[in-house]
Amino acid sequence: MVTRKKVTRRSRKKPAKKQWLFPSMGRLLVFLLLFFVLIFSLCTAGYVIFFRTVFAQEIMPVLKNSIVFEEPDPPVLQEEPKLPVVEKEVSTNIEHERVVKNLQLPKVAVIIDDIGYNLEIGKQLIEMPLELTVSFLPFAPFTKQLEGVAYNLGKTVFLHLPLQPQSSQYHPGPGALMLKDSLEVQKEKLERCLDEVPHAVGVNNHMGSLFTENRIAMDRLMATLSDKSLVFVDSYTTAASVGLKSAREHGVKSSRRHVFLDNTLNQEHICRQLDKLVDIARKKGAAIGIAHPHEMTLKALKSCASIYESDVLYVSVLDVL
Repeated sequence: MVTRKKVTRRSRKKPAKKQWLFPSMGRLLVFLLLFFVLIFSLCTAGYVIFFRTVFAQEIMPVLKNSIVFEEPDPPVLQEEPKLPVVEKEVSTNIEHERVVKNLQLPKVAVIIDDIGYNLEIGKQLIEMPLELTVSFLPFAPFTKQLEGVAYNLGKTVFLHLPLQPQSSQYHPGPGALMLKDSLEVQKEKLERCLDEVPHAVGVNNHMGSLFTENRIAMDRLMATLSDKSLVFVDSYTTAASVGLKSAREHGVKSSRRHVFLDNTLNQEHICRQLDKLVDIARKKGAAIGIAHPHEMTLKALKSCASIYESDVLYVSVLDVL
């Protein structure tokens, strides 16, 4: 009898699972990655919520009934350096003589502020056959519509930038730059305001008697305007404004207004103010007036602006900076 030897099979050991060489470090890296993702998400959400809150409170509501268009009792501009006058050239060319004569004429620039709340009057002012610079309030109901009309007609378009006034009883309206704002908030607000007036080539301040007295705030603003190649006109709502000095030190083309034409809504008064503006232009070579989209202002400009057409040259404000 053949005896078979019992063959026992050796059981193969299952290979040990490959272990992470540094398990604690792996868990630490995963934890740090998740932590940084969480922090980034929270910061992003906080940033969005913060700016949405700011603009929900200050920009998005259009203050149709409570908007105050200008601060009361703006100062009278006393002195400003006289602008050079081009010397007359001798020429037998009639057209050339006409051009030279126009260059010799005193320049009068009229800015119409606060456009965007009155559609009909705003449209009539923009369509007037008179060289006007039109300055739009951001977030007004008709700003974008009228801004497009003005641009298509070749008008000089400005942003009428709301800045903080001295008195808290006068609200400068949606989008106003405030002294309490951080630099980031001020820049964000300015960007939003410029988005409302995409064809703006310059800025003049709406209110701002407190803001324009603050050198730090104005230096921040002028640095941004310089980066964007925008010009600046100081509406001069306070005699202590540092706007013009700050603008010039930052290389921003600038000037300031000489006369408010319609601080009193009376046609005869507005015409007298225009006469005063023309007189300043004769003495200084150029002058800037500011008016507003009132029906009385529209009537006054239609009736008395033409009186001075042979004595002065109505120009864009860009031509006197």
